[in-house]
Amino acid sequence: MRTYKLVITIVVYFLIHTCMGQEISFTLDSIHQLPGKDYEKLEAYHKLFDLHEKNKDYTQLGSDAHQVGRWLFYKEKKWKEALSVTEIAIDARKKAVPFNPEMLKRSYHNHSLFNIINGRHSEGIKSLKKLLAVKGSDYNHDKAYDLIGNSYRILGDPHQALEYQLLAFKYYDPVKDKRYIISNHINTAISYKNIGDPKSYDQAIIHLLAADSLNSTMEKYSIHEDYAINNNLGDMYFQQQQEETESINKSIIHFEKAMVLAKKMNNTRNLAQVNFNLGMIYGKSDPVLAQDFFEKASSYTKNNRRAAYLIPKIYRGLGQAAFGQENYSETHEYFRKAFSVYFNKEIQHSNWLPSKQELELTYFRDKSVFLELLKLKALAYLEQAKKENDTISYQNAIRTVKAADVFTDQVMKENLSYRSKLTWRSSTSQMYAIGLEACYELNDIETAFFFMEKNKALLLTQEVIKNNINLPGDILQRKKRLENNVIRQQRRFTNASDTKKDSISAVVLAQKEILRQFKDSLSSIYPSYSNTTINPEILSLTRVKPMKDETIIQYIIAESIALTVPQTFGITITDNDTHFFKVNNPKKLLDNIYDLRKRLDQPFRTPTDISFYKEVAYELYNQLFPEKVKKLLKNKKVTIVPDRQLSFIPFEALVTDKGIGTYLIENTEISYIYSLSFQKENTGINRQHENEFLGVAPINFTNGLSTLSKSKDEIDTAQKYYQGLSLLNEQAVKENFMEQARKYKILHLATHADASDSIAPWIAFHDSKLTVDEINISKTNAELVVLSACNTSLGEITHGEGVLSLARGFFASGANTVIPSLWSTNDKTTATITSNFYKNLSDGKTKSEALRLAKLDYLKSNTDAEASPYYWAPLILIGDTTTLIPATSYWILLVGITAIILVFLTFYFIMNKKKVKNS
Repeated sequence: MRTYKLVITIVVYFLIHTCMGQEISFTLDSIHQLPGKDYEKLEAYHKLFDLHEKNKDYTQLGSDAHQVGRWLFYKEKKWKEALSVTEIAIDARKKAVPFNPEMLKRSYHNHSLFNIINGRHSEGIKSLKKLLAVKGSDYNHDKAYDLIGNSYRILGDPHQALEYQLLAFKYYDPVKDKRYIISNHINTAISYKNIGDPKSYDQAIIHLLAADSLNSTMEKYSIHEDYAINNNLGDMYFQQQQEETESINKSIIHFEKAMVLAKKMNNTRNLAQVNFNLGMIYGKSDPVLAQDFFEKASSYTKNNRRAAYLIPKIYRGLGQAAFGQENYSETHEYFRKAFSVYFNKEIQHSNWLPSKQELELTYFRDKSVFLELLKLKALAYLEQAKKENDTISYQNAIRTVKAADVFTDQVMKENLSYRSKLTWRSSTSQMYAIGLEACYELNDIETAFFFMEKNKALLLTQEVIKNNINLPGDILQRKKRLENNVIRQQRRFTNASDTKKDSISAVVLAQKEILRQFKDSLSSIYPSYSNTTINPEILSLTRVKPMKDETIIQYIIAESIALTVPQTFGITITDNDTHFFKVNNPKKLLDNIYDLRKRLDQPFRTPTDISFYKEVAYELYNQLFPEKVKKLLKNKKVTIVPDRQLSFIPFEALVTDKGIGTYLIENTEISYIYSLSFQKENTGINRQHENEFLGVAPINFTNGLSTLSKSKDEIDTAQKYYQGLSLLNEQAVKENFMEQARKYKILHLATHADASDSIAPWIAFHDSKLTVDEINISKTNAELVVLSACNTSLGEITHGEGVLSLARGFFASGANTVIPSLWSTNDKTTATITSNFYKNLSDGKTKSEALRLAKLDYLKSNTDAEASPYYWAPLILIGDTTTLIPATSYWILLVGITAIILVFLTFYFIMNKKKVKNS
């Protein structure tokens, strides 16, 4: 080290004359040329940096530190030291005069690469986003968006990955950057594949074909890109339709092309990959051939560090091939080997499963692949148990599902986009289906209940918890303003022409990043806010305590294998009993749901319509309620926890007696909840309001929607019982509603809506539409929301979470109870039913009883076509069912009690006076 100190002293003179440009200094080069490694010269380099700092020569400090970082990382693999030195370069280049944005971006770029290459993708993303935030230059924006997208893909967030990958295309030069564009097409395709639905597979294939077309126009043909394109096309066609021969044949053709290319390159990693892929294709149809491909793949991974990531996947494939041959002991032996690789230890027992701590501490290159391993292991245990009638294997299947549940919880704690969290919820839903089958065979009701609860409204519960943390008012206002900025730019993007979408998408991402940074800052200042990334508490079965006259029925619809008919299970809970049942003939159940739903969309027109309706509604009643369950319905308050397609039908309209056409509502009071765990969390919110009732009826609309002439009647009638404010006609604009909503206990919206809008579900106001995203971020905290509008309980079905409806949006905003509609309502009938509902509610009836009585009253007053469920059944009650007495009633009650007390006291004093007088 003394030599380097001496060198510094000798060359101080030259420092004064060092060029102020972007080249490294003479002094730095002199130190670098000395014998030894740069890592050993760090003390000398830092002395040089200190001199630059002392002279305020930030331009030269930035250049020298930037270069030392490169040497340390690329030549000597000292990534921690390289990061530290590059951070010095970044700080210096921020201070340099004149400021050079391109130089600062170069240092941010290196800082990100050093992190990403070492698997620190989250840190790399932070540096790249700082690069993008530097104003004055678009330098490296193309590669930054590309790298951010690829990092999000690796982190298991395909939706966020796509936002950046698609934007990178805008910045790449279509002539100079063809090679980068080809690579980005390939990575974009992989992100689409990781979403895992048919539309995404189609998009993946489009990008790969675009890459193939570009590659064919390159002056210098790239065999590496050609391999990547064909290998991924093979995978996409296989994933697209695993059961269709045509897609399988296309897949094999592309894999065989990839095999030829890999052999030409003599690339053992690629040979391992394509053999593995061919093994996966033949896994079901020819397990012996599949095993052969897997063993070939394994041979190429020996002494090949670059192919090491394939080893646990190959063991998984070999296990899957053994599973196809019903060789269960061999299946679990291969899975044991896969676990040994993942957790870097020799595992002795084939029934071994990782602990929670091991799952937390282990790095997984591809989390979805590891979840698939757990799923296959659970499925193998399940099939083994069925074949061998083995209780232990059923128990092992449940253990494996629980391990997968813990693993998914760890993933969900990460900073994933909302859509990617939904993708993970969907993947885990298949695991719960496996677990439920095992629970059913063992009659393990408590664990089955846990799986059912975990499969519903988990993300909604997280939203509700986060939205109700007591943050200061100015913080909440800023948060809402930033959230609205994102929504505003997203709306601009949706409505923009194709030529303008690219520029707006960059603005969307910038606004999202500002919001993310703000939320991150809240986590450090308000720890309770950061704690909301923890998965909500799941209510245990033992803590569910129904009243004596109450029955809770929880359903789940889930498939253990994609593209197969889902199974349906149910649990009934009363004050003294629980019952676990399985719905027979699941395909017929789904057919009946679709049939009933179609018949509910229009009134009866002929006796044949009535007959067909009774037939399907009665059959569905028998499927959903086994004989033992039917006995728990009559004269009871029944809470239904539906799932997926069951969320689209009103159970009240099921027929309990086909002969006379008795509806279930005639003997049973029915309400709905998303999950018992969500309900517990939601009812615990402290809701405070200044006023009682806010009614909104635009009646006429500026955007061409049809007039709702009877909607005013709903508001006027409600205000006979609940005092408040009416927003009618031109007053019923979105801004007025958003400003007033949080002040009122009851919100009633009599308007148009479309929850099935694929871009943004909405509710119409006189001037514009309120989207579900805007509802989600508003904080209404209403006790009751009545959505007297079309289809407000419909929406996208997300497996493992529920229906993304407008009703759900109001729950996210803090509502305690929502009454939405399941189809387009008749405004005259709705006005009648809601009028009676408010009357019953004001008389002290519970919300669910008030709605039931209003529907029954309508049924008694109408016959034939007018008594069709189309008219009376669309409104359902979700959430809290308790009473909601008008404030005026409380005063009357208080006055009455006071009067009684005064009369009693007067009587007491008079009688007491007489006694004294007589004595």
